[in-house]
Amino acid sequence: MSSRVETRIERTPTMHYKNYDIFVIAFPRKDGHWFASGEVQKFGAQGLEIAQQFSGPFKAKSETDAKLAVIRDAKMKIDAILASLE
Repeated sequence: MSSRVETRIERTPTMHYKNYDIFVIAFPRKDGHWFASGEVQKFGAQGLEIAQQFSGPFKAKSETDAKLAVIRDAKMKIDAILASLE
């Protein structure tokens, strides 16, 4: 008999931007800097439409700066996608 317990990881987006959810994760480095990267998801009428690694990794001196770099990059990429659809 298996003793495995089903687990589920809940995630909350770091930011919502123009109907896209931006998820950011940051990790400290041994040299005192931080690395951050992000993923973007978009849900539509049929469910999940987009889910992909989108931004980063970015290296910065602080966790906040690394996360902000990811968010800026993701927003620019989302804007470019939406501009190309018009």
